Order: sequence, then structure tokens, then C-alpha cells
Amino acid sequence: MNQPAQINSISQLETVNLSELQSAKPVARSKPRTAAKGEATNGVAVNAYGQGQCSGVTYTVPAHGQIEVEFEIKMQCITPEGIESMNKLIRGMLDASKQHEYDELSKKSISGGISFLPFFGSAKASYEDTKHTMDKWGLSEKNQEEIVTKMLALANEMNTFKYKGTVYNKDYDYDVTGNMFAIVMDCEIKKEEQSSQQRYIGPDAHLTTNEGETLPAVGKLY
Repeated sequence: MNQPAQINSISQLETVNLSELQSAKPVARSKPRTAAKGEATNGVAVNAYGQGQCSGVTYTVPAHGQIEVEFEIKMQCITPEGIESMNKLIRGMLDASKQHEYDELSKKSISGGISFLPFFGSAKASYEDTKHTMDKWGLSEKNQEEIVTKMLALANEMNTFKYKGTVYNKDYDYDVTGNMFAIVMDCEIKKEEQSSQQRYIGPDAHLTTNEGETLPAVGKLY
């Protein structure tokens, strides 16, 4: 019997609970904590960032081989068009020197294939944390306010995503078995009396084994 493959891990990401992916139930979230005096309460707070299982089907990729994967899922989240609009908005606000740095984010495995997801940092972050991050990117208060306003305008609705792509096992002389995952960010956006809890999912998917190791996939969620 073949032993499980040992593949370079995508990252030490938490696994976001996406058991709701194929149902209409909203994602459960913990009660927001009370902000300390002087702490930012308007803006973006990242409640969870990690990988979420996209399909309940287990796939096996043969040694030095590849398989074609195709599935459809329904989930409450921001549409791909909404994510791309935020991606373009933020990039357009950055200085030329920062735009290259921003573009490089999308090449990291933790990005899910789009710079917007790790822009606030690939971990849980408070309103104060994300404001500090935006400050470091050189964004003005006006820029930051526009980002929050644009995110609030996006609707966290039930959407259908499709995936069709190829998973590769180029480097290992044994079969690899696992499930398809994508990178997910759950966040809360607040501006004065308005608030919205949202889920963003990156376009890239990958196959992860039960041991937490990862195989790359070519294809996009759309």
C-alpha cells in the first residue's frame, strides 16, 4: 500500500469552518469584543483567515500524474467580481513603489491568487490592526474611508461558484489523496452605524491531504 505523500505545506494556516458552504446558513462568529478606549472601531476587522474545504469529494492523484477536477458549490460570500473590484481599487490607491509589492502578494500561496485577501494580513486582526496595516501601505485617511465604504456596499449573498481545473502530482512516485480547498477571509466592516459581516474567497484552489500537505492546482473558482 502506498504511503501518504509528504508535500511542502501551503502555510501554517488555520482551517476555517466551511461546513456551511453547501447550505444557506450564515457562518457562526464569536461575539465582538468591546474596543478599548482610543481604539479604532470603524474599519475592517478580520475574524478568520485560512483554508476552507470546497468539495466533500476526496480525490486521488496518481504518482507523477494529474487529474481533472470539476465541481460546483453554493456559499454566502462576496462575488468574484466584488473581490476583483476591491483588488483594483486598492492597487490604484497605492504609490508606484507599493504597487509592485502589492502585486507580489498574489503570488504567495496564502493569497488564494489575489492580493486583496492578504492585504490586511493573513491572520485574525482587529480594527486597530488593519488600520495600522493600511497606514503602513501609505494609504491616507480618505483612502481608508473609501475602502471601508466600498466594502460595505458589497453584498454577502448566496452565490454559486464553479471550478474546473487540473491537480498535479509531478514530484512524487506514489498516489496522493485529499480534498479541494480555497483560501478564505471572514471579516466585519463598520462605519458609524453601518456594519456588515462578509466572506471573501480567493480564486485559486489547491488539494490538501489529511496530513495537511498540499498539491497545486491549475484552474479558478468562478
